[in-house]
Amino acid sequence: MKKAVVITGASSGIGAATAIHFGKNGYFVYLMGRNKDRLAEVAVQCRSGASLMSCDLTDVPALNKRIGEILSTNIHRVEVLVNNAGIFDVHSTEQGTDELWQKEFDVNLMSAVRLTRAFFPYFKQHGGGSIVNVSSSLGLKPTAATSAYSAMKAAMINYTQSNALEGGPFNIRVNAVAPGIVDTPIHPFNALGESEKKEAVSKMNPMQPLGRIGTVEEIAKAIYFLGSQESSWTTGATLTIDGGITLT
Repeated sequence: MKKAVVITGASSGIGAATAIHFGKNGYFVYLMGRNKDRLAEVAVQCRSGASLMSCDLTDVPALNKRIGEILSTNIHRVEVLVNNAGIFDVHSTEQGTDELWQKEFDVNLMSAVRLTRAFFPYFKQHGGGSIVNVSSSLGLKPTAATSAYSAMKAAMINYTQSNALEGGPFNIRVNAVAPGIVDTPIHPFNALGESEKKEAVSKMNPMQPLGRIGTVEEIAKAIYFLGSQESSWTTGATLTIDGGITLT
């Protein structure tokens, strides 16, 4: 049975790069995300095959339907779950409405909770599995005006550790990555024109001791390491990949 990985937020950025990297290493990829057209563009770059699981992760019935489709297949053995989907808002404390907090909660945390809850029994049945949660350096060291996002990403780290303890006896490994500033569509500077984006990035580069922001490929490689058997004796870990920004 061919090994497979499930990746949320796979239509762009870190999720897309991660899907492509797993595909290069022999994994069939289940691509989850809202934009079917962009998922299709990623799918053709997955060397070992891919299936489009388009849905809004906050639509619980639609999500459960997609999960059921994946779990019922007899063609692929899902070995890895990557909870990557996320949104990012910058707002002051006064601007942090209930609606904004609820949206951050549903996308950044509860989507991972629902998928993890569904895959735990599957991994137990099949002798183990690996879950990688995408947190953020802001979950370790928040900045002003990122309270909702930072809180959800901090919760993701704690959730990772709790599930690692619970999953250990069943050979279910649960780890997290905490990226810093990475060149992805989640950041507002990606909506700028080419020259404006270049200027914005040049101002952010010195914030990292290594002198630059990160790439999606660098995060993808770290996710693959934690998801695959290359990290077979690692669980409950949070791998910070941030150019050293949390040290400043």
